[in-house]
Amino acid sequence: MSSSHNPMNYTNAFRAPRRHPYLRAAWRFTRAQPLGALALILIVVMLVAGSFAPQLAPHDPLLAQYDAVLAPPSTDHLMGTDNYGRDVFSRVLYGARPALLLGITTALLGAVFGAVLGTASAYFGGRVDAVIQRANDVLLSIPLIVCALVVVAVLGRREVAGVDVNLMLAITLPYIPVMARVMRSAALPVRLSPFIDAARAQGFSHVRIIFHHMLPNLISPWLVMVSAFTAQTILLEASLSFLGVGVHEPTPAWGLMLSSVSVETFTTAPWVVLFPGLAISLTVFAFSLLGDALRDALDPRTRH
Repeated sequence: MSSSHNPMNYTNAFRAPRRHPYLRAAWRFTRAQPLGALALILIVVMLVAGSFAPQLAPHDPLLAQYDAVLAPPSTDHLMGTDNYGRDVFSRVLYGARPALLLGITTALLGAVFGAVLGTASAYFGGRVDAVIQRANDVLLSIPLIVCALVVVAVLGRREVAGVDVNLMLAITLPYIPVMARVMRSAALPVRLSPFIDAARAQGFSHVRIIFHHMLPNLISPWLVMVSAFTAQTILLEASLSFLGVGVHEPTPAWGLMLSSVSVETFTTAPWVVLFPGLAISLTVFAFSLLGDALRDALDPRTRH
């Protein structure tokens, strides 16, 4: 029988195309971690809100309308107005920009530097390990908010392209020793693996072994820590803005919106505090939930 009359050809012709492997992985993650998928959707919504704030905001976030001071939520002002008559909904949308920009950027910077330090500490051992760990102990003994406040107070403000570089450094620095400690613990078993001994026997440099052989095997705990760091850095940025040393006026920021509210305003116009606080809570909750889902999905002991 010729191949043109083979019935298997018709079956193959009408067979449904294979799904993309990334789509299959996303579907498996959604089925296994529905709360993690919900958290990812919340994060995407926040990113879209911050990225397209000029298109989504119904009012100018800096425009003061003194004839609409502390106006309650309505069709014109979905989340009401603040004590200057500025639209709260527009300011919440624009406030997602500094929160996510500083939160994600500083979390990545702290995670990258901390991962390199922790992996190098585990790889070299000896005096290098002792020096790095003692420096980590000193930094870990200082509370996060105090460490950030000291850095901001000493360095002051320095804006580059509209971004306060010193504020980013103040938020990044406290998380480097935390990541270094976690990555050192994860890298110690990897250092004793046979493929590391084989790489040394072949004469590979220390830099190549660390970056090409050890760090790729530590990507799972690194991703989990990045998600947890992002939640903490967003909360730390809001705390610094609330204390007046973070994002400053007139830039809309969630923590700054909370700091300008008095006790009397809170009792008479609770929407001024409710919606910025809800935005902070949902964002921190989403990144924390995503970190838990990634931990369960990537850890072979809890995968099933």
